[in-house]
Amino acid sequence: MVFEDLSESQYINKVPQKYWGFAYLRPRSEKKTALSLNGKGIMCYLPLMAVGRMHHGTKVISQKPMLPGYIFLAVNDEERTELKKTDNNIIHIELLRSAAAENKLIEELNALRRFELLAQKERVLINPGIQKGDRVLITEGPLKGLTTEVIRRNDECDSIVVNISILNRNIEYPVSAEILEKITA
Repeated sequence: MVFEDLSESQYINKVPQKYWGFAYLRPRSEKKTALSLNGKGIMCYLPLMAVGRMHHGTKVISQKPMLPGYIFLAVNDEERTELKKTDNNIIHIELLRSAAAENKLIEELNALRRFELLAQKERVLINPGIQKGDRVLITEGPLKGLTTEVIRRNDECDSIVVNISILNRNIEYPVSAEILEKITA
C-alpha cells in the first residue's frame, strides 16, 4: 500500500492559543455539527469514509464518519464554554492541554487523515474484527438488541450474515457491519 503525500494544507497542525481535542456528540449528528463548527470559524476534523449498503436491491454509497459519535476540534476555553451552552449536539468536549498529549493526538489525526485518503481509493473493511462464528449484538434497526452468531461476511455488500434461530429453524439475514458489536466473553 502506498500512502499519498498530504499537501501542507491537508495536515492538521497546532493552532496558536487553542487546544486540539475531541467532542462526543449525539448519535448521527456528526456532519451537522461539522457544518455548524465550520460556520462559526472553528477548526474541526470529521474523518469520513465511503460506505456501501443495499437498498431495495441497489447499492447506495454514502459518506459515514469513521469514528461515529466523535469530531475533533481546536478551540480555546471561551469557545469550549460557548459551544457547550449553544450546541445541543455536543455532549462533552475534552481538550488536551498537555503539549505531549496534544502532539500525540495531532500525530494520530494526521495518520487518520492518510487512512481517510486511502479509503477513497481502496476497499476498507468495516468492523474487520468480526468474523465467522463470533457472537454479536445488533445495535440498530429492527433487530436491535438481538444477540446472534455470524455465519459469514459479505464484504462486497458491506454486510455480515447472521443466523437467527426461531422454532428450530435457522434464518440467515444480512446486517450492515457498522451496526454490530462483537461480544467478548
